Amino acid sequence: MRLAVFAALALASMQAVAAARIELTFDEAYYALWARWPQAGYFDHPPLVAWMISASQAMFGGSEFGVRALFWAQGAALTPLAGWIGWRLYGDAATPMLLLVAAPLLAGAPLATPDTPLTFFWTLTLAGLVEVWRARSPPSRGEGRGAALWLLVGLAAGLAGLAKMTAGFLALGLALALLGTPSLRREFRRPGFYAAGALGLAVVSPFLIWNAAHDFATFHKQGGRIAAPRFAPRYLGEFLAAQFGLLNPLGAGAALLRARRAPFDEPTRLLAAFVAPALAYFILHALHDRVQGNWPAPLYPALALLAARAIPRVAPFAAGLGLVVIAALYAHLLFAWPAIGPTDPALRIGGWRALAAQTFAGSPRFVVAQGYAATSLLAFYGPKGAEVAELDEPERWTFRPAPDLEGEGLAFGPPDMETALKRRFAEVRRVKTLRRQVGGVEVESYSLFAVSGAF
Repeated sequence: MRLAVFAALALASMQAVAAARIELTFDEAYYALWARWPQAGYFDHPPLVAWMISASQAMFGGSEFGVRALFWAQGAALTPLAGWIGWRLYGDAATPMLLLVAAPLLAGAPLATPDTPLTFFWTLTLAGLVEVWRARSPPSRGEGRGAALWLLVGLAAGLAGLAKMTAGFLALGLALALLGTPSLRREFRRPGFYAAGALGLAVVSPFLIWNAAHDFATFHKQGGRIAAPRFAPRYLGEFLAAQFGLLNPLGAGAALLRARRAPFDEPTRLLAAFVAPALAYFILHALHDRVQGNWPAPLYPALALLAARAIPRVAPFAAGLGLVVIAALYAHLLFAWPAIGPTDPALRIGGWRALAAQTFAGSPRFVVAQGYAATSLLAFYGPKGAEVAELDEPERWTFRPAPDLEGEGLAFGPPDMETALKRRFAEVRRVKTLRRQVGGVEVESYSLFAVSGAF
């Protein structure tokens, strides 16, 4: 157990340094813009990510760590929470903790994205369900306590729904876990399960009401991913390979080889049923389109708990490998070492602080940028209160007041942006070229235009 605690603390410490030192990704900067105008829903996602950023900055300031602090705390809490569930399910806290630390995907846990609160509240829902299971096993114990625990389940599930729409599979997993766990099937005849559902709906209702008032914009945006335009099974191999690596090759490989050694008892049934609906969807989605590596993140704690039944002896070695991989990834993001060159995917992050300083050097009245990524990053790293607007995609920006583009300002974007600008401004003049650099590597160049006379 000491090794598990040490590994969890080591991971949390590295995550804290990364949260404080690494520049925001473009999605984080976009959500930080949401946080300036908190509301009950947004075009892309439910509102919890914006609410958390707003609260985090109120407590910890406007820096990168200020944006990420509450997300870091939730990410750090995942490992002990998985340990608690393992102890309550089958008396082993250390092994699931080590296997969760082993997952390189946890390198992204301190980032201010919807995945971290989704994973935290998904896992808290599982913890509540496990406590219900313990209260009902044997059936003669804990009748009143079980009913109260269902309220925790409903609250956590509702908050997961406010984090990301993937939480819809959480409700299906809960129902399937009751069906697949004999001692829990009688919960369908008790009020606690239905009270949890009612509470969960009440928690997520502000988001549902907002969508009803905005033509269900978020549902249309996210629902478009469900369509199956073509059969492309190559994505399934990509998905399985990516998850094999993100879970930890050593831990995932050993778990597959020794899966038969795990007892198929009630704890195993509960965990397997809990993850089955979401896992089935990701596999089906991978038959026609790419599954992004982070999508299955909320399943990782339960998968670590399942694997712990089969590979307790492998867990310390898997955790060691995972910590080394995460440390190397953070070092690469912080110091751009070792240098890989312009094709390095890590170069998508960084260089925007300097770029914003150059863009706002002349204190322009406003800046128009192309793309939500550049717009959000310039707004975050630019002067406080600077007017930054996107040239296109007005549906993304309904949460904020319409920008004031009167007078003279600047436009920021690729060199071929000039044609689009001339459709919006009477006068357009190229000023200079700016280059985004990360660790001495020139990643991309942007043109800066002087514009005036908005139509």
